[in-house]
Amino acid sequence: MVKVVQQRHWLWFVLSSELIITALHYLTSAHLLPYHSIYRSLYYVPVGVAAVMWGRTFGLGLALVTALVYLPHAHWLDAHASNSLLDNTLEMATLIVVAGLLGSLAEREQQAHSRAEGLRVYIHDVLASLPVGVATIEQQQLKLQNPTAQHLLQPTPSLAQLPQTNGYSEMQLAEGALAVRRSDLHNVEGQPIGAVLVFEDIREQQAIAERIRQAERMAALGQLAGGLAHEARNPLGIVRATSQLLGHKLAQQPQLAHYTSVINSEVDRLDRLISSLLNYAQPQALQRQPLAINQLLAEFVATCEPLAAEHGVALQLRLDPSEPWIEADRDAIWQMLLNLSLNALQASQAGQTIAIKSLVADQLEIHVQDQGIGIDLAIRERIFDPFFTTRDDGTGMGLALVARSVAEHGGTISLEATPTQGSLARLRLPLLRQGAQA
Repeated sequence: MVKVVQQRHWLWFVLSSELIITALHYLTSAHLLPYHSIYRSLYYVPVGVAAVMWGRTFGLGLALVTALVYLPHAHWLDAHASNSLLDNTLEMATLIVVAGLLGSLAEREQQAHSRAEGLRVYIHDVLASLPVGVATIEQQQLKLQNPTAQHLLQPTPSLAQLPQTNGYSEMQLAEGALAVRRSDLHNVEGQPIGAVLVFEDIREQQAIAERIRQAERMAALGQLAGGLAHEARNPLGIVRATSQLLGHKLAQQPQLAHYTSVINSEVDRLDRLISSLLNYAQPQALQRQPLAINQLLAEFVATCEPLAAEHGVALQLRLDPSEPWIEADRDAIWQMLLNLSLNALQASQAGQTIAIKSLVADQLEIHVQDQGIGIDLAIRERIFDPFFTTRDDGTGMGLALVARSVAEHGGTISLEATPTQGSLARLRLPLLRQGAQA
């Protein structure tokens, strides 16, 4: 809008200048030749402005119109004051040539400006679209060059917090870890004038690397656990049989029979642990089938409600209205839900509620949330490790089996918990593509 207004002002200037100069020619006496020479030279101003503002065509057109308007006057001057018609004609020809040259130069400059502006916009769009942050350091000032850099570097760090040497490095900010690549910034002459820094959020890569390391540890542990479980089961069977035989013989001595019942109880607990270890080390092949997850969750909650009622805990079910489907092993999904719900039930107190819900984003999410005491942040990272438990009677294998089964289904699981807000188990599984339910 501003440019249009400016061009309109220049157009009025050009047209009014042409009219005034031409009027001066026709109103000035033919014998005042020096004045006419000055007026003739003034034509270069509006014609030059027109050529620069609107290009060669407009400039040449105005120059030709000026010549057509002026030459009759020049012929009249030649007849009344012996002024040279040839001189005036050559002057108009020069005016036309100047208009053409100025117009051509202006068009080239405009084209160069358009190319530069297009390149600037293109570079801006590229920087704005990059998933990495770009920043520069010039004259001891940090300049964030794209939105990603502005997002990653909040709050903006000081120069002392940034890497001081070229190459790859990592830095910790409030939002997490960033990978930084620094190199020299050069001007068009190749002289260093500062530094370029490229920032990348590597929290996801670190999480993936940690999951890979955990999977490797779990695989090795599973092999070890499977071997130990096989070796331990036979001796445990002998211990249990011997304990039962001893219990029969001590049936008349209750104070001694109590010890055999303790042995049997502990043997049973070890046997359950061994069964979990064997399940972890030798998982069964998944029997995948299309599952309407809302229907499965409704059946699961209906089955678990009596158990929850015994503990005075209510189950709340909320289902996604889109009726999501997944392709999974029904028994494995049921076991996942059972382990998560039992953990939530054990963490709950009478009068509290456990919320189980499904929702759809880019994946299916199943939430199991309690209102219990939560989990300390210090142990949250270990909660899916085998043998890790916070209960005296726990084996520490329930959540480990859940994590492994989720991974086998191509999903992920996370636990969001604080000591004051309970725990939220967030299970993510791939959705079944449209049309595949049948």
